[in-house]
Amino acid sequence: MSDTTLTLAVPVFNEAESLEVFHQRLGKVAEQLIDQFGLTVEILYVDDGSSDGSVEIMNRLPSARFSVKTVCFSRNFGKEAALVAAIERCKKGAIVFLDSDGQHPPEMLPEFVRRWKEEGNDVVYAVHNKRQDHPIKQKLVGIFYRLINAGSRFEIPANAADYKLLSPRALEALKACQERIRFFKGLSTWIGFKQSAIEYEPEERISGTTKWNFLKLLSLSSEGVISFSTVPLRATMFLGVAIAIPSSLYGFWIVLSALILGNDVPGYSSLFTATVFLGGLQLILLGVVGEYVGHMLREIKQRPIYIIAEESNQQAKTPEAADALGG
Repeated sequence: MSDTTLTLAVPVFNEAESLEVFHQRLGKVAEQLIDQFGLTVEILYVDDGSSDGSVEIMNRLPSARFSVKTVCFSRNFGKEAALVAAIERCKKGAIVFLDSDGQHPPEMLPEFVRRWKEEGNDVVYAVHNKRQDHPIKQKLVGIFYRLINAGSRFEIPANAADYKLLSPRALEALKACQERIRFFKGLSTWIGFKQSAIEYEPEERISGTTKWNFLKLLSLSSEGVISFSTVPLRATMFLGVAIAIPSSLYGFWIVLSALILGNDVPGYSSLFTATVFLGGLQLILLGVVGEYVGHMLREIKQRPIYIIAEESNQQAKTPEAADALGG
């Protein structure tokens, strides 16, 4: 039955120092899920073009009563592409996405599954109960969510993490979304169904530092806004109207003042300033439109979202074999 199968999908990018420790923790929880809920569990690692030996470690991670599958990209395609690869390889059952750096505690998984199996939730996601980010970053995050949710028929939860479970029917709904550029925080909300949030406090990374710098976060945020909001385009139109109407009235007044009242036309300083200001504003607005056009171009090209270099699959062992190996 598909409702007894669970895939634990783990994107990996340069996590060689943390993979073995993380797999031990995840394996213990997988065994707990098998015993507590009677699930068939598989762990799917998707390597996003790591260069630190993560692939070699992934390929020797042991299976037990759960299977271990690995998928390796030919280069770095991004985390969203890794999530697509996991979705496409989950042929049945539910799926959970969690990071391999330890900040998404695997020990929370039984609560995710309980809310799916016992409460009937189709999407269960983790939400930061408090952010430790810099105040400026917190402000920018707030602006992002207000912008992406403005005028929308659904609301993407603020501070929601990529740590989430999708039921079988939610997973099938997500597979039906065929766009090339994915923003999963938005898509997992857009599909609807019954959803439940779990508050959590991210743990310290097992090792290393975050792979997300400001430019990568800015790029992801931009793709999210373009994918789910037309507010920037509408704002462009309203701004144009707001500038055009008073400018036209002022120009009309200057003509009347010169023809009827005989007043001199003002000098060139104000004209030069206005021209430079409007020229810069036009370039900014053209850039906004250009982002949408570029987004459309990437969709139209229909290039593969990712390219696979290699795959491996360790089938689940019988309980007797797992016990013999200390699983």
